[in-house]
Amino acid sequence: MSDILVLAAHPDDETLGCGATLAKLSQEGHKINLITFTDGVGARNNSSSGRSKQLDRVCDILGIAHYSCGAFPDNKMDTVSMLEVCKFIESNVNFTPNIIFTHHPGCLNIDHSIVSRATLTVFRPQYGRHQEIYSYYVPSSTDYNPLANFNGNVYFDVNKTMDKKIQVLKECYEEELRNFPHTRSIENIINLMQVWGAEVGLAYAEKFQLLRKILR
Repeated sequence: MSDILVLAAHPDDETLGCGATLAKLSQEGHKINLITFTDGVGARNNSSSGRSKQLDRVCDILGIAHYSCGAFPDNKMDTVSMLEVCKFIESNVNFTPNIIFTHHPGCLNIDHSIVSRATLTVFRPQYGRHQEIYSYYVPSSTDYNPLANFNGNVYFDVNKTMDKKIQVLKECYEEELRNFPHTRSIENIINLMQVWGAEVGLAYAEKFQLLRKILR
C-alpha cells in the first residue's frame, strides 16, 4: 500500500480537487496525509472563523488518516518566502510519500500556485525517491486562468465514491458553494466528474495532470 500526501492551500481544496479519489484510495487501504496552509477565510473582511475546524469531519468522511494545518496569511502567501513554505512542508512530513497530490501550477489563486511550486521544490528529484506527483483541478481557480493549460491525462474511477465528495462539500464547506451556473456549484462539480468520466468510458471520474512519474 502507498503513503499518500495531499497539499492544499485552503481547507476545501483537497475536496474540490481530489476528494472522491482520496475516498477511493482510502477504501483501498492506502494511508493518506493532508497538509493545509491557511484558514481559507482570513482574507475576507466578514469572516472570523476559519475552515480548519471542519477538517476532523472532512477526514472522517474521506478516510484521511492525518492532517496538519498551517497559519500562513490567506490569499497572501506571496508575502511569505518560498523557503518558509518549504520548511513548513518538510516539518510536517516525517515519511517518504509514494504519491503526491498538489495544486496545478497555473491556478489563478496565488496561494494555490505557491503551494504547487513549494511541492515541486521540496520533492525535487533525489536519488532513491520514486514519487508520483499529480496536480488537481480546483473549480473557480484553475478554470479562471485562461492560460492555466490544465492538461489532464490521468483518470481515477470515482463512481463508488463521488457521493463522499458531495457529502463533504454540503456538510463541511457549504459556505464555499455557489448557485448554478457558478463553476463552484454542486451541479457543475458533478458535471465535471461526469464529463471527465465520459472522456474515458466511465460514469464518474476525477482527472489529474501527471507532473512526474518514474518508471523502473
